[in-house]
Amino acid sequence: MDYPKRIPGSGLVNGRFVDEDAIAGTPGSLIPASWGNSVTEEILNAITAAGLTPDEEQTDQLARAIRQLAKPDPLQQFPVQVYRKNVLINGGFDIWQRGTANQAPNIGGFVADRFRCDWNGNAGVAISRQSFAPGQGEVAGEPQAFLRWQQTAAGTGSTVHRISQNVESVRTLAGRTATVSFWARSDAARQLRVMIFQNFGASGSETVERAVGDFQVGTAWAQYSVSFQVPGIAGKMLGANHHLRLAFDLALNVLQTVDLARIQLEEGPGPTPFERRTEAQELSDCQRYFERSFTGGLPIRANNGSGTCISTFTQVPAGNTGQYGMTIGMLVQKRVLPTVVAYCPGDNSAQVWNQSIGKPCTGTFLQGLTDRAISFATVTPVGSAPGQTLQIEWTADAEI
Repeated sequence: MDYPKRIPGSGLVNGRFVDEDAIAGTPGSLIPASWGNSVTEEILNAITAAGLTPDEEQTDQLARAIRQLAKPDPLQQFPVQVYRKNVLINGGFDIWQRGTANQAPNIGGFVADRFRCDWNGNAGVAISRQSFAPGQGEVAGEPQAFLRWQQTAAGTGSTVHRISQNVESVRTLAGRTATVSFWARSDAARQLRVMIFQNFGASGSETVERAVGDFQVGTAWAQYSVSFQVPGIAGKMLGANHHLRLAFDLALNVLQTVDLARIQLEEGPGPTPFERRTEAQELSDCQRYFERSFTGGLPIRANNGSGTCISTFTQVPAGNTGQYGMTIGMLVQKRVLPTVVAYCPGDNSAQVWNQSIGKPCTGTFLQGLTDRAISFATVTPVGSAPGQTLQIEWTADAEI
């Protein structure tokens, strides 16, 4: 962009516009239509590139566009601590510590890490981790996984079919402009509603809920987004476990298959490219809320076998004697004191297992617990001896 120096008759003086001087008898500069149009187009290009819709009544759109476009490179070719825009964890559905499918058609809850899947009304739903083929061109950015909601029984009288994530602290994005973006497809044209909830925690103010967008999801992968104002929290009372929830509400009482990928919730008036995090960083973030001892892709259950159990101890006392203080450090400090569940590697119980003689201990209990460590106690099996190997599996849940 420059002054219209090459347009004849524009009347520039020293390359700049001048006013008419009636006393000196010199005319003022003219602004040619081509130049005025090009200036307007340049400003409009900046506004639309920032994800804004041009509006004649707004006089701050260029400034907002500059702020949006001046954000750091979304490809993140710089340290992660410099820039963290997606307030969601595991928005790419890469981490599934609890397993890659729900336990049964009538059992929901957490499946993909940090995302809850909830339904009622006798619906039957299969939640599963699906993989993108390498090099596919339907969803941008070379993602590796997506979540599938496959409803195998429509159910009756349903009031909720929801995929959601609770974001720690109701202060998150409060009073600011936010944008949610996601990729989705369905087996047929389906209605999908995006909701936000400001939950002020136990004994806190009443929850504020708002529908922020309704979408008609088609059969081909497409990206959807909506920008909205998150309500402020001035005057609200905060209680324990307050949080912001983002929810996707699906159609009720129908057979349907809905796929979701690359969900992002960020501050700003428009969507930006999905934030890339390493799988190691995503796993660590998830483990603040849930951690498991089980190795590899083993399911979370008792009697998986002792060959892969990594939580092991050496028996100290004689058989049929109490052993205490079997302490395990967690990989990531938990958000709050977690709920711990124990699993025996060698039989269908919650007992410590003596691998050396293939017998369970008795009276196993959680002796101590912090947000960093777990401590078990047990009674060693009859016939066991000092120096033998004891094992236990566990999960620690600190979800909101």
